[in-house]
Amino acid sequence: MKIIKHSNQSFPTVATGSLVGMDVGSTLEVTNCFPFPVVEMPPESHFDTAVPNAAAAAPRAKANTVYQAEMIRMLREVNIDAQNVGWYTSANMGNFVNLTVVENQYFYQKEMNERTVTLVHDVSRSAQGSLSLRAFRLSPAFMAAFKENKFTSEQYVYADFATSFRLSMLT
Repeated sequence: MKIIKHSNQSFPTVATGSLVGMDVGSTLEVTNCFPFPVVEMPPESHFDTAVPNAAAAAPRAKANTVYQAEMIRMLREVNIDAQNVGWYTSANMGNFVNLTVVENQYFYQKEMNERTVTLVHDVSRSAQGSLSLRAFRLSPAFMAAFKENKFTSEQYVYADFATSFRLSMLT
C-alpha cells in the first residue's frame, strides 16, 4: 500500500524507493518499504548520458545509499525485518524499461545482492481496475554483457526481455 500511495502522489513523475525484508531460502520476502528523497544532481550514467528525471536515478545516488543504510539501521533497532531486497519504481502505461531502470537494477544486483528485485507499480493500469505490480531481476547473462559494455541499443530494442529480465513471482 505504501508503494501504491507514493506512486499515486508522485504521478505523472517517477516514484522510487527501497524494499526491505528477508531473503529466506528460495523466497524473497518484501515486508516493508520507504521512498527515496529526490536527489538534486543525477549520478553519472553507465553510458555517460544525462538522466532526465532525478527521482528515477535516486536508487543509486550516493546520498540515498547513505540514507538507505541509516533507515535500515533504524528499522533493525525496532526489530523489523530489514535486509535490503531491492527497490521499487512507478510506471505509466507499462512504460518503465529504460536505461535508467537497467542501470539501477544492475547497481543493486552487483553491489547489494544478486537476488534483489525491482518492483514496478503501473499507476495508469492500476487505475483501470486491476492492480499492476510486477517484479523483475536481470539475468546473469545480461549482467555479464552489461558489465563488459557489450550492451548495445540493438540488443536493448530486440532483446527478449524474458531472458534479460527474469520475472519473479512474489506471493
